[in-house]
Amino acid sequence: MVEESQWCNLLTKYLLFVVNLLIWILGGALLAVGIIAELQKEDYGDVSSSVLNSPAIACIVIGSVLFVLGLLGCLGALVEIYWALVIYAVLLSVVLLAELGIVIFVFLRRDESEDLVREQMEELIVEYRNNPDLQSLIDNIQSDLLECCGIDGPDDWELNPYFNCNSTSLQKCSVPFSCCLPEENSTLVNTQCGDGALEPSRLGMRSEVIYTSGCYDEFEKLLNRILPVFAGIGIGIIVLEVATVQDCITVFPLFSRSS
Repeated sequence: MVEESQWCNLLTKYLLFVVNLLIWILGGALLAVGIIAELQKEDYGDVSSSVLNSPAIACIVIGSVLFVLGLLGCLGALVEIYWALVIYAVLLSVVLLAELGIVIFVFLRRDESEDLVREQMEELIVEYRNNPDLQSLIDNIQSDLLECCGIDGPDDWELNPYFNCNSTSLQKCSVPFSCCLPEENSTLVNTQCGDGALEPSRLGMRSEVIYTSGCYDEFEKLLNRILPVFAGIGIGIIVLEVATVQDCITVFPLFSRSS
């Protein structure tokens, strides 16, 4: 019976180590992605930097926390450092509560989050012609990722001073070529296909030439498709965290005696 208990403790110990090794690797990867994004955001200009800033900082913060958690967990489990395991269990419990708090906060403030996203998208449209990198980013989103045009539709491109119908620009009353429907049996990109697409006289023909659905609606549809996957991953992470805390409680007596 004692030998069986020792095997259980040993199994719990190495399971705890493997889990925290994965957490440590994930934290390092997120930290690296956040740092790279933070360093490269200057290439997209001031406006796009405000859009990319929050995800980059979030990756750095989350990655740092996971990196430290994983390191403490590995040290506590493998080297049997009791105080490291205690700190790890406390921090993991705090992280678990914080995750639940964030989920509740986002759910209660979802309308404000929607307004913030729309404001950022409007800024991107206004600055479209002022930054080639930003322009390429928007074109890829509209033509490849979401197949959409504007925020709620093509008319949103009137926010841009070059595409506005009251503009003196040669592209007035137009939309970017990335709004255009792909031409059948053609690999060439017609960069002038969106010219005059916002003219009132062409309203009835829009659906034959350009995407008429907005990027915000298409983004919501994409989220609805992948939300079950992310929800499953999130639930799995929470269950893993709870199980890990339970493992810590299980090995506390063993490590306290050995220390």
